[in-house]
Amino acid sequence: MRTKGISRGAIIAAIIVVVIVIVGAAIALTRTPSKTSTTATSFYTTTTTSQSSSTSTTLPNTLVIDEASSPSTNDPGAVIDNNGLELAQNTELPLIFFNKSSYSQFVPVLATNWSESPDGLTYTFTLRKGVYYNNGDPFNAYVVWWNIYRDMYINQPADFIFYTYFNTSGVSVRDLNEFNNSNNVPTNSTLLSIMQNPHNSVTVINPYEVQFHLTNPFVAFLYTIGTAPWVFVDPHVVEEHGGVVANQPNSWMSVNGTTVGDGPYICAQYVPNQYAILVANPNYWAQNQSTNFFTAPPHIEKVIIYYKTDELTRVLDLESNKAQAAIITFNDIKNVLGADKNLYIPNTGLSGSLEFITIDTEKPPTNNLLVRRAIIAAINVTQIEQEVYNGYAVPVVGPEPRGFFGYNDSIQPPAYNVTLAKQLLKQAGYPNGQGLPPINFVYPQSAYLSLVAQILVQDLAQIGITLQPQQVSFDTWLSLSTVPGNASNAPILDFGSWTYYPDFSAYEFIVDQQLGAFFFMNNQTINQLILESNTQLNSTLRAEEISQITLYVKQNAAVIWLGQDVDLYDTGGGFGPVIWNRCLTGMWYNTAFNGVPFNSVYYVCTPS
Repeated sequence: MRTKGISRGAIIAAIIVVVIVIVGAAIALTRTPSKTSTTATSFYTTTTTSQSSSTSTTLPNTLVIDEASSPSTNDPGAVIDNNGLELAQNTELPLIFFNKSSYSQFVPVLATNWSESPDGLTYTFTLRKGVYYNNGDPFNAYVVWWNIYRDMYINQPADFIFYTYFNTSGVSVRDLNEFNNSNNVPTNSTLLSIMQNPHNSVTVINPYEVQFHLTNPFVAFLYTIGTAPWVFVDPHVVEEHGGVVANQPNSWMSVNGTTVGDGPYICAQYVPNQYAILVANPNYWAQNQSTNFFTAPPHIEKVIIYYKTDELTRVLDLESNKAQAAIITFNDIKNVLGADKNLYIPNTGLSGSLEFITIDTEKPPTNNLLVRRAIIAAINVTQIEQEVYNGYAVPVVGPEPRGFFGYNDSIQPPAYNVTLAKQLLKQAGYPNGQGLPPINFVYPQSAYLSLVAQILVQDLAQIGITLQPQQVSFDTWLSLSTVPGNASNAPILDFGSWTYYPDFSAYEFIVDQQLGAFFFMNNQTINQLILESNTQLNSTLRAEEISQITLYVKQNAAVIWLGQDVDLYDTGGGFGPVIWNRCLTGMWYNTAFNGVPFNSVYYVCTPS
């Protein structure tokens, strides 16, 4: 989800029949026996045969990746940064996911089919039978029910999305903690009746059918459930390790949350700030099934992800083949690719990642629209895209990325115009910047963002504005980014980036203060239009509303859109794309998958 930007740390969450039936359900859903035991270190090798020779070649069965930062948590129900989402999405599966070729079409994953009521308030899902976790515990509708309410009650930053259309009415934390057995079925009639209550947000129809009742229509509901936190951990594992506590993360899950899963990989070992080791799920329910690309068994048996903050170390690991892939900052891309012809960046096209700088509209001097317009006109964004992003960012007018439904190409980015910028400053009462106090630009530690800061200093100096760049730690940046815009320590200019599911509703958080992610702007006209667009079931009218929001955001001059990233797997925040060894291929991309779907990656040769 989200990303970089959404990992801003503090998104505010807006917030049974008779016993004999239970026994019957328990019998029908008994724990799936474990397959023949397989140790985590037992890996098969892939053998290929060259067309020009009958000699077989044994390809590597381990992939090493260097990334720039560690996950904030390893709990799939709480994770919000891309590093953690990468682990969650490779070990836990959603109900549905986006088709490889279309963001508006979905493929079944843990669900086999689904339906929507005409009023957009009720969704019914039929679940796949025979799905189980690597420990043998079964997946079913009761598991789905438990996970949704668990996520709402622990109320971590990632879980805000549930409160967009659900509430916890009728279900308590005590109810959740009573659901504790390895068969993952309710063991008393009271709990079963709560699960089957048709007036609650989530209703279990039967062990393999679940229904969702929305508090209001949400046109992008299906989009939101294709990615974490809409994945489903084993309830029994959580209950055996601390259970559910309201408004608190589970400390055991924060480290061990992906060790048990229903996905193609499991996390065999995770050491925060050091490394994670993923191994092919030895008890994978889809191992011998023909399902789809998303659930396919892995080609590579072991993936080791090292979290190395030093850019030079990651580069050297790539060049020496200690790592077969690594996160490389934008400004180093050309140097790294030029130095080693064995490396490349897959051409995945437009990503769902936006990079931008917000301008505080809540306090002087940038609460003056003319000052904000002058700042935007004075900044040469094209130069930044070419010299800093090395061409791996394209112009965009947010808050929505190009390529998504409703994006209006006729709304062009503001032009770079120093003459206009000077005129606007003069109209604002600051001729040549006279009387205007210095303004700051806050950004996290990053080589390429330091280059962005240098360009901003030069550009704004042309119109008499003194810019004071402030490079701070990632945690400090997150903290300052959540300060109310009218606070004295709120940044005037603040770096931001954002990635989430592929729909406008996922990006509206950038420009709507009431949604609790960004606090630099609070425009009631924009906020109201956003609310209307979320419930607008008429696609033509919704596209018009999205265009109107985009136009109002541009006219409000509160965001400098640096660009939309290209060929970027969103792993980590504020760094850059993944550079791969040419012996690796098969990677597909979707903006809703944060990181790399490792089960799609395979070797075609042995890296040298």
